[in-house]
Amino acid sequence: MKNQQKYVDRHRIALFLICFGSLCLSSCKSKDERPEKNHDASKPVVLTSFYPQEGGARDKILLDGENFGTDPGKIKVYFNNAKASVISSSGERIYAIVPRLPGANPRISVVVGEDSVTYNDSFAYHTQAQVSTVTGNGKMNFKPGTLSEAEVYGKYLELDAEGNIFMSWRDGGNPATFGVARINEQQNIVTPLIESEATGRILFANGLTVDRKTGMLTAAHESTKEVIFTFDPREAWYPRQRNVKFSAADLSSIVDADRYKNFITFCPYDGHLYTRYRDGRVAKINPETMEAKIVYKGPYGSQYGQAINPAKPWLLYITLHSNANPTEFRQGISVLDLRDPNGTGGFKRLNAPGGSGFRDGPLADALFNYPKDIKFDNSGNMFVADYGNHCIRMVSADNIVTTVAGQPGKPGYKDGGPVESLFNQPWGVAVNEQGDIYIADWSNARIRKLVIE
Repeated sequence: MKNQQKYVDRHRIALFLICFGSLCLSSCKSKDERPEKNHDASKPVVLTSFYPQEGGARDKILLDGENFGTDPGKIKVYFNNAKASVISSSGERIYAIVPRLPGANPRISVVVGEDSVTYNDSFAYHTQAQVSTVTGNGKMNFKPGTLSEAEVYGKYLELDAEGNIFMSWRDGGNPATFGVARINEQQNIVTPLIESEATGRILFANGLTVDRKTGMLTAAHESTKEVIFTFDPREAWYPRQRNVKFSAADLSSIVDADRYKNFITFCPYDGHLYTRYRDGRVAKINPETMEAKIVYKGPYGSQYGQAINPAKPWLLYITLHSNANPTEFRQGISVLDLRDPNGTGGFKRLNAPGGSGFRDGPLADALFNYPKDIKFDNSGNMFVADYGNHCIRMVSADNIVTTVAGQPGKPGYKDGGPVESLFNQPWGVAVNEQGDIYIADWSNARIRKLVIE
């Protein structure tokens, strides 16, 4: 890893000197001496080479060829499906910035007008990541305070657009407590929003969801069919109990023995909340009126995670427990199309059957080991807390699975780069607007942060 980093750094320095020299030469010429070259639509765009051949996010890259034109606003560059920033063009050379997380061995495409061409060689993309600890000291307890003083035992996480981290916890401490807390790095604070002891718990919360436009935080009461809680930032996140309004037929269809709803998710596609009961019923809830209806009945089973893909916000992703039935859905990642949940696509598993394994690669071949919470960044990359493998996995927008932090099968606690970092049964994940990943490292009783560039 160190040799690889030195190699990349040397190329960055060389590229900076090339670009700096070019800028100096061009600055010696007046604007009139640098005539514009329009793209000629009657001739093809030709690609010849690019430099460097490898690197990471935010690195500079020079793309050589012909008939690009000199207007950067009319040129698009993609690394697989990830769009790069185009800084300038001379007509024969494009100066661009490598995008974040383009997927494995990305191919570089240049689009000018109606012409789209791709380089023959792929770009060797190096993921550069760093894991750090936000708060927690290893004690399986909840205690508010500054980030250095607080004790956390978080299972699930969510973030709003303002940088607040919301954490649900349960079972930790003596006596055991249950609750939801707010963590803010900038304010250096961990504070509870709702907290109670196990004997008189008010809210039994697992997965959390935030409408990032309004900041509204919502948690489902796991063991009460109709109850959810909302936390409005305009009221300093004061908890309010809301009762979901089902028709008598829908309510009675949810059998008491399988009433458990571990998750609730806000869907920006239609502005509704979605929750799923253990019997496989999925409910659609109007967050304003609380009116709800059952829109789908799928496989039985408890849940580990649930998330909406912001790049395709009509897709609801779910990870199911090892008690799922049919067994083909156990310990896997499945998806439900909310546009037509009872249509031909239905509820389908995306990764290979046969849980309790580890395999990176195409999603259809990949294996996880008790995958728990899942969340997406704004580009459609999914991050998975792979509990049984003690690592964080990523499913790229083009469905390639890679391990981005932690050492598969090796539990422990260690900050640092992606290869040396260690986790112990990570349970929850959340992703902020910048693409930083927060992890509820459950058995380490800490909140960790993974920054990928």
